[in-house]
Amino acid sequence: MASRRKKTEEGGVNLDSLMDALTNVVAVLILILILLQVDVSNTVEKLLGELKPATPEQIEAAQQKQQQLQKEITKQQDLLKAPAPTPQLIQQVEQDISLLEKSLKDNKTKLLDLNKLRELAAKTKTEADAEKKKTDTILNEIARLEALLDQTPKPTPPPSTVVRIPNSRPIPEDANLYYCYIHGDQAHLVDTIDLKDRVMDLFERNKRNFVRERIKVSRKPDRIIYDQQKVVDFFATQKLSIRKQTHTVPFNKPWTRLNARITFDPKIGDASLADMNLPKGRFHNICNLVSSYPRRVLIFKVHPNGFATYLKAREIADSYRIPCGWEIDGNTAVNIPLDFEVNRLEDPPPPNPNPPAPPPPGPKRQLD
Repeated sequence: MASRRKKTEEGGVNLDSLMDALTNVVAVLILILILLQVDVSNTVEKLLGELKPATPEQIEAAQQKQQQLQKEITKQQDLLKAPAPTPQLIQQVEQDISLLEKSLKDNKTKLLDLNKLRELAAKTKTEADAEKKKTDTILNEIARLEALLDQTPKPTPPPSTVVRIPNSRPIPEDANLYYCYIHGDQAHLVDTIDLKDRVMDLFERNKRNFVRERIKVSRKPDRIIYDQQKVVDFFATQKLSIRKQTHTVPFNKPWTRLNARITFDPKIGDASLADMNLPKGRFHNICNLVSSYPRRVLIFKVHPNGFATYLKAREIADSYRIPCGWEIDGNTAVNIPLDFEVNRLEDPPPPNPNPPAPPPPGPKRQLD
């Protein structure tokens, strides 16, 4: 028997070590659970100790919030229990959504237009403010000028001048015309006859030096063309001017005739209105000189600003029995054609293909 038990023990498995290990593990786990229980208890006690007791107001607020949540849950449950929408209702909703989307798109477009309008309104307001500022400045200046005008004494107009034209008569064909230009309070005697005589006399004495070309003409004297450059250069060296007038022979480059030219300063004349009121003034001497010329006729050329001076000058000329006429003229220069032919220095301008209609002939110059 003993030999059989020993054999059995020797041939079986020994479980003592496994039981020891299991016992140790269980003991460790029990220890860990005890420690965790202690730690959780401490933590709970700590949390509970740190929590503040809720006030009645907080409890009431929590209860109200709970009731609201309960109502919301009940509402949602009712919605879940509601029947599913029909296809017709879904189609109607889709149509409503389409209309809302279109309306939203239109509203966006209108909003963009509104923004543009606001920008335009802001720009317009800025421009209007700038214009208003300019207008206010102008109105202030007008007000200032009106105030100055109110303080300015009103000028007294000079007495009106009445010019009466007596019965006219023609100028004799062989008359020698002399001119008296009236500008403001100044009178300018222009002797075109004397200037032309002096120019032509100088030309005749020196014309052999000016010849440029001779053209034979059958049974007539040769046609002589003079050098325009030489003629003008020659007269530029001569002292032609008299009194306060300038006498010249200028170029006339595109044409074949030269002019003697008289120019004068309208502010500096041969006699003034104040001088005419003197019994033996300069204008009296001028009229006395003109009255001695044969076949003399004195034509007054009156600027619109010189009628008062003309009336006084005409009164003096009539007292010397000088035949007179008058016409309105504001020029300060006179051209006198000369009696010889010169060469062209330039080609004349081309004729106007559509020339204006010639003006109607004016009244014939007459004595009055």
